[in-house]
Amino acid sequence: MSNKSLCCAVLVSMLGCAHAHADPTAEKLSRIEGETLLLKARERQLDVQGSILMKQNQIAAIQAATSALTHTPGAGDPQVRSVEGIGRAVFATLQLGDGAVIEVQPGDMLPKGMQVVSIAPGNVIVRKGRQRVRLARAAPQPQSGPALPPVPAVPGPPPGMPAGVVR
Repeated sequence: MSNKSLCCAVLVSMLGCAHAHADPTAEKLSRIEGETLLLKARERQLDVQGSILMKQNQIAAIQAATSALTHTPGAGDPQVRSVEGIGRAVFATLQLGDGAVIEVQPGDMLPKGMQVVSIAPGNVIVRKGRQRVRLARAAPQPQSGPALPPVPAVPGPPPGMPAGVVR
């Protein structure tokens, strides 16, 4: 209940007590008006509480939908190594549970009955049965390749030569 409504109700009740010897009809009307103000304030309070409850339910539904997309990778589930491309020409590189690496686009089928639903930067969503699942990112792979020989040091000028002279 708001402070304004409470103050009005108290004033009305005080006025009713101050004029006890006044007309009983006026006293009844004052009391009814005070009760009406209290009921209207209570109605507004219930409306606000209902709105708050409705918003909390909407937030909970959104959080439930978001948590349904997050997925702890199970044994053998594919993991995202990279996402590349622009616009609709986008593809993802996935690492399967057996270590194999494949490139996929939306609509492609994966092992274990999974289908790629969408691909976005750093985000691959697959359908696993009726559930949509966001695939986890794979751990960064160490760069492997041929070792390059060390770069030889550039010798300085021969002894007795000034540093800036070139022959």
